Amino acid sequence: MELLTTFLISLLRLSVPVLLAAFGNMYCERAGIMNLGAEGMMIAGAFGAVLGAYYSNNPWIGVLCGVLLGMFIASIHSLISVEFGGIQNISGLGLNTLAAGIAAFFCQSIFGSSLSESVPSIQTTELLGGIPVLGPFLRQFSPLLYLTIAVVILSWFVMKKTVLGTHIIAVGDDPKAAETAGIQVWKLRHLCVSVFCGGLVGLAGAYLSIGQLSFFMENMTNGKGMLAVIAVKMGGWEPVRIVAVALFFGFFDALQTQLQLNNALGIAPELIQLLPYLAGLVALAFTANSDANPKALRQPYLKNKYKF
Repeated sequence: MELLTTFLISLLRLSVPVLLAAFGNMYCERAGIMNLGAEGMMIAGAFGAVLGAYYSNNPWIGVLCGVLLGMFIASIHSLISVEFGGIQNISGLGLNTLAAGIAAFFCQSIFGSSLSESVPSIQTTELLGGIPVLGPFLRQFSPLLYLTIAVVILSWFVMKKTVLGTHIIAVGDDPKAAETAGIQVWKLRHLCVSVFCGGLVGLAGAYLSIGQLSFFMENMTNGKGMLAVIAVKMGGWEPVRIVAVALFFGFFDALQTQLQLNNALGIAPELIQLLPYLAGLVALAFTANSDANPKALRQPYLKNKYKF
C-alpha cells in the first residue's frame, strides 16, 4: 500500500508540467498557431522562477517571474507567426535554442555554474496538513498542483461553455469566416499565443524549478515541452483527453523513476529514462492521422488572405 501511495504521488507530481504546457499549447493551436517552442518557454519559466525567488526570497514572486518570462518568449513567437506570417515550426524550434542559450548564459553569469543556488520553493502545501485522514497525503503536493487543477477546470469551461472558446475554435478552423463574422482574428491569436500559451507553459517551467525542486539547471525540462506538443495531438485538442494523455505520460515517468530506484535487472539508467518518450511515440503512431486538428493550423492569416 505504501508503494502504491508513493507511486501515485510521483505520478501526479510528474504529470503537472506536461499538463500545464499541453493546455497552453491547446489554446495556441486551437487558434491556428503551431507551437514547437514549448520547450523554450518552459526553460524560460523555470529560470525566471528561480531568478525571481533568488532576488526576492519569495517563491510566489518567482512563480510570477516565471509566468512573465514564459509570456515574453511566447510573444516573440506570436510576433513572428501572427504579425509577420513566419513559418511557425521554425519560429518555435528557434525559440527553444534561444531560450536554452540565454538561460544557460545568465545562469553561468549569475551563479558561476550551470546549476543555480538553492532558492525558496513551494514543494508542499502545509495548509492542507490538518485535514483529517487525507491531510498527510494532500500536503505532499505543491500548491501549483492545485492551481493546475483549477486551470484544467477553467480551461474546459472556457473552451466548451463560453463565447471566447467558440471564437478561438472558429479562428483556428477558418480565420477568414471568423473575421467576416466580426471576430478580431489577430488580437485573439496574439492573446492565445502570448498570454494563454506563454503564461501556462511558463508556469509549467516554474513548477519544475521551484514546485518540484528548488534550483535551476541546464536542460532541466528534459523534453517535457515536446511531450506537451504530443499530448495535445494525442488528446485531439480536447481538454479531458489531454488530461488523460498527460497522466499517461506521468505514469510512465513515475514508472521509470521507480525502475531506476529498484533496478534489479541492471538496465542502463539512460535506457530507463527513455520510457515516457518511447511510450509517447508509440501512442502517437495510432493518432497521427486524426482529423480533429484545427483546419487552419500552421496557416498564417494576413490582410484577409492566406499567405503560404
